[in-house]
Amino acid sequence: MVTIPRSFSPGITPALLRLPDELLEAIASNLPASDLVAFGKTCKTAHKIACESSIWKQHCISTWRYWEERHDLPGKLEQPPGQTDWHQLYSERAQIDREALGVFNRMLLTQRRRYERMQQIAAHRYDVKDRMLSLKNETPDSAEDVLARRYYANAILGQVHRATAVEKWMSLQRGQPVKLEEALGAYDLFVLAGDKGDLGDIKNELDRIARLIKEEYRNENRDADGDAEFDHLTVRQKAIRIARYLRSANLVGNPNVEDYHALRNNFISLALFDDRHTSLPLQSVSIYCAVAERLGVTASPSNFPQHVHAVIQSPPGQSLDGTPALSSTEFMYMDPWNSDDEVPQNQLQQRLVQMGVPPGQHAHYLGAAATLEMVLRTGRNIMTSVEEARHRLRQAYSPGGLDVEAAWYSMLWSMLILGDSNPLAARQRRRQCLGYLVEHFHAHFPEDIGLIELTPPMFEGEYKQQALQDLVDGARAADRDGKKPSPRDGDADAVRFRVGDHFRHRRYAYEGFIVGWDTRCSAGPRWIEQMRVDQLPRGAEQPFYNVVADDNSHRYVAEENIEIAHETASQALMELAGRYFKRWDEESRSFVSNIRDEYPDD
Repeated sequence: MVTIPRSFSPGITPALLRLPDELLEAIASNLPASDLVAFGKTCKTAHKIACESSIWKQHCISTWRYWEERHDLPGKLEQPPGQTDWHQLYSERAQIDREALGVFNRMLLTQRRRYERMQQIAAHRYDVKDRMLSLKNETPDSAEDVLARRYYANAILGQVHRATAVEKWMSLQRGQPVKLEEALGAYDLFVLAGDKGDLGDIKNELDRIARLIKEEYRNENRDADGDAEFDHLTVRQKAIRIARYLRSANLVGNPNVEDYHALRNNFISLALFDDRHTSLPLQSVSIYCAVAERLGVTASPSNFPQHVHAVIQSPPGQSLDGTPALSSTEFMYMDPWNSDDEVPQNQLQQRLVQMGVPPGQHAHYLGAAATLEMVLRTGRNIMTSVEEARHRLRQAYSPGGLDVEAAWYSMLWSMLILGDSNPLAARQRRRQCLGYLVEHFHAHFPEDIGLIELTPPMFEGEYKQQALQDLVDGARAADRDGKKPSPRDGDADAVRFRVGDHFRHRRYAYEGFIVGWDTRCSAGPRWIEQMRVDQLPRGAEQPFYNVVADDNSHRYVAEENIEIAHETASQALMELAGRYFKRWDEESRSFVSNIRDEYPDD
């Protein structure tokens, strides 16, 4: 680091400034941004060097990986440095980071206006992603509120991602062009758990794969033909070679048919970035088509029953084999999930006959499907996978794994926005899923008030429109007013356990933590009857506790079924606890409350 002497005055030229400007620029380019600003304040020469656009361009690129689209960063990078005020751009991004961190810190202090502040941060979209990732991944274990910081940083990232996904689907619903990999990748944005896998990462990976296919062909044929280029191949040759590469790199298919409907197989980013690379045929074909498009091949998924195929068409005036063709367009079919060989059309037609599909409908199933149809089909597949996952005992949530509730939420949003490929059925489909979406919003994503605000116009002219607006207004009012305090006075003295206690259920043995309590059962008569509360030894008059279980479910448990656990909470609970708690206290073997405004004495 270069240190500017404090004794510097305009009448004295430090030895440093006697260096050539080129060397000074090289030194300045290695200074941290804050030191560069300080250096620029020392004299006119230093100021001129410190304002050099190319230096700030490098700071922008090295400091932030993610940029909101409005900046058009790819376009700016292609221009000469002097055409962009990189210093101003750096200052703008740094200001967003500072403001976001300030709002974030205030948000952690109280539940009042918490969701409002989260939305305020998330409104910056990808301009806050780097800052939130830093809070999520780099907050030290010793931080006083480590669990809360990590949890809410991740929650805000989720808001940013979900808003992007909903925006893509709304564009698709309006008939605007949306790339297949973006429309399907929108599902991934709901379950994105790692730091890799959003739409930009998917695009870059598909670009990289396309380049590798070209390079592989060139390298394989260099000795035989120094001018060998992938672009010189016919469409048929390209189509087969693309499938061959994807299968050899294990980027498509699934060798384990037993987990065909595993939830992870529905997400294109996991097929690309997860070590297993497994996927359903629809996702494999989508990867194939996206790579093919980058290599000059017109390929689309077909809506073939039970198993999606890729349909490839010849360019205008040519056959698939590159010969002149004046007749209609030629088509070929590929099944990259199963093979790198071409699938004969008559074989597919025979399968349709065996399925009982009338000949008049064959063209529909063999032709290129609309992106909307593929998104809806993916939603139905996710529904099947989630239902299977929920039926597997105790596997609905696992630390570091896919969030089943987030996957279900993604399906509900796609169904609500897109409805159905048949416009007449779309509104009915929206009505069917609306209640489930609202329920999921309340239970798992209460910070998504901004997204729920988008729903009333979808039901214009219906009674649901006002009901949804009332829901939004009520949620904002509740966030603004905060929670009603429940002090430990009067009857509360009988409440044995405290918010933050780590426990195991005495009967069912699941692990969880307490997030609230009532002095007696406050559930309705129907729930009390269904759960046979009156048959408990202490009945409904004993304290009841709101708890979160290690499968991310919210439950209401009688005090007699709470058994305090004295071991350290599991990783699954640690990942969930930040919504309510600051940190885990090893000495007391309990969580430190971050909802003291609601339970001031716990």
